[in-house]
This record gives sequence, C-alpha cells and structure tokens, in this order.
Amino acid sequence: MTISTAPGETGRLVRWTHRELDALAVSRPRVEALLRQVWQRPGAVTLSLAAVTAAGFAAVVPGGDAGLFREAGTGVMGHGFLQVFSDGTLQIGPLYLATVGALAWVLNLGGSPLLTRTVLAAAQAALLLWCALALVRRCARREGLPEVGPQWAVGLMLAIGGFVAEAIGNGHPEEILVGLLLAHAALWVTEGRPALAGLALGLGGGLKQWAAFGGGVVLLRRRWRDVLVAAGVALLVVAALYGPFLLWGTVHTYDFRWGIDQRSLLGRVGASWGLSDWGLRILQGGLAGLAGCVAAWRRPRSPLTPVAVAVAVRLLLDPLRLTYYSGPLVAVLATWAWTSRHPVVVRWRAPLTLLSPIMVLAPYLLPPDATWAAGSVLLVAALASLAGAGYPRRARRSLLRPAVGADS
Repeated sequence: MTISTAPGETGRLVRWTHRELDALAVSRPRVEALLRQVWQRPGAVTLSLAAVTAAGFAAVVPGGDAGLFREAGTGVMGHGFLQVFSDGTLQIGPLYLATVGALAWVLNLGGSPLLTRTVLAAAQAALLLWCALALVRRCARREGLPEVGPQWAVGLMLAIGGFVAEAIGNGHPEEILVGLLLAHAALWVTEGRPALAGLALGLGGGLKQWAAFGGGVVLLRRRWRDVLVAAGVALLVVAALYGPFLLWGTVHTYDFRWGIDQRSLLGRVGASWGLSDWGLRILQGGLAGLAGCVAAWRRPRSPLTPVAVAVAVRLLLDPLRLTYYSGPLVAVLATWAWTSRHPVVVRWRAPLTLLSPIMVLAPYLLPPDATWAAGSVLLVAALASLAGAGYPRRARRSLLRPAVGADS
C-alpha cells in the first residue's frame, strides 16, 4: 500500500507506517491487499459510518427541529403548500423543506415513523459526506496533491468526530451542506465556470438564507462578466425558490424573534443603536459578507479562504452559539488545511483534527460562559490563521488572477 503525503509532511509516524506495511506485505499478503483496497475507498467507509451514526441519533431523537421540518416538508407536497411559511418558526429554506418533504412522503408509505426518520437521517448524512469528499478531491487535484489521505482525514472527522451527529441530532444537517456548497461555488469561480458557481450559491440560499454571506466568492477572479453571470444565476435561482411563497403565500418568517443576548457583541451594538433581532441580523450578515468580499479580493492562495472568513465572522458576531453552528466552518477549514502546502498548516493539521471533537463535547461539559469565551478565542485564532497562511507574503501573480487578455 502506498501512503502519499504532502510536501514537507515527514516524521516518525509516516516512516513507521511504511515499515509496518512493508513487513505486512511479506508476512500477511492477503491482509495487506485488503488494507490497500480499503485505503483506496475512503468514501465507502466514511459514508457508511456517517449514515449509521446519523440513523442512530435519529432513532432516539424523534422530534425537535427535524420533526418540525419533516411535518412542514410533507405539507409542501399537498394542497395549500404556499402557506407553509405562515409558521414563523420555520427558519429554513424552501428547497430543504421540499426535498425532506418529498423523501419523508415516500418513506411514510411504509407506515413506520422510525423507518422514516432513520432512513431520512442516513440519506442526509451520506449526502453531506459525499459533498465533503468531492470538495476535498477537487481541492487536492487543484493543488496537485494526493487526494485519498485528505479524504480520510476530513471524512472521518465529520463522520465520527461528532459534527454530522450533532447536526442530525439537532435537525440541521443543512448547515454543513450550505458551507460545502459555498466552497464548491468558490472553486467553480476560479475554474471560470460562473454559471455553476451561481447555481451552487442559489441552491445554498434555497437551503438557508445565510448562504448569501458567502456571495463574495464571485470576486475571486475579478472578471466582471463572470461576476455578473454568477450573481445573476444565483439571484434567479433564489427568486424561483422563494418567489411563489412571497408573491402568493403567507410568510411570517420575519416575524420570528430570537431574543438577542445583551451580553453578546451584537446585543451591545443593538443596545447602543436601538436595533433588535432582524436589524441586528442584517448588520451581522452585512459584516460577514463584507469580510468574505475583502478576503476574496485580496487574492488568497485557496478559494476556500473567503468562505471560511465569512462563516467565521458570522459565528463570531452571532448572539447564539448553538452546538451545531460550528459544523460548516470546521468542514471548510479542515478541507483547506488538508489540501494546503503551507508548512505551518501541514505541521498542525493532524493534531488539530484529532482534537476537533472537543468542540462538539465542550458545550456539554463546560459552563456557558466558558464555552462562549473559548469559542470566541478559537474563532479569532481561525481568522488569524487564515490571514497569515491564506495569502502570499509578497505580492506576485496569483493563480487566481485572470489570464492576460481577460475581461476586467
């Protein structure tokens, strides 16, 4: 079995692994052949692990937001579906509701609620892992790096590190999927495929409205024709998804009130400026989106940088720190780290990946104030790392710069 490593990634563990595998090929050739086959299939293993884990959580969590979305989604399949957003608690996009509703409607024909929620959860978890591994593969190929090792690292972290389980248990797997769609959109922008980038952005908006915060990725190439195409396609997709409900339905989405904690940064701003709830949410989204635009305009080494920056700023400003909120940022940051050539990132990505489950466990083990402070420190550290390792030190022509003769 050949285990490829990124440039500069050496050490005792790699040498020990090669030595043991060489010995195993002599003493147990069939076992070594089986391990080689398993190693080359990270998708089959991690998708299966994620699906089984998600099904287990769904079996013991029958209600919550997942139950609310299943019920509302099946309502979308029937008469009067345009009134589904008359329930202001549905802070979710129509694409997610329609997809979940269609699958739940089919599964409900079996007559078993347990079967419906477990199969639905397993399918969503498998989709998340498939989308994540596809992103890792695209990023690795873009950098000319091996793709199997990074897929194992990111796939196992999401599947058994608690992030998919936390998302499924809380009924919000769409959060991670939105982050992954934004990352795929960023790659399509750099590849000169603005229509596909706009489609990914639009679909992300159809899942969750905060996907708009990552719209700055359209600036990665600074090719204005591509910017207009990507933005135009995204707006058309969003209009097609939300338009019928806004024009002919009853929408109380914006009547919902979270209650902004006055101790949070956003809450203090609201107390000073007289803003509350949706006004503060618009401010939060504007700042996160602006940060993503600046990150994209500065020509980062990786197209994932502006996505990670926008999501990190969104979380830093958010007055809520729910346990599943970190999933999108962790998925994008892990992919960025495991497909990076930066020597400091290469050195630290393995231990940080192994420690990442602490982020899932901490809210259950620490007092809320301690969790909040630790989360803020980690978010600032992530932004500092992206600023330090995400950009070249010297101004030079970037691979993201338009080719000579490109439109400006």
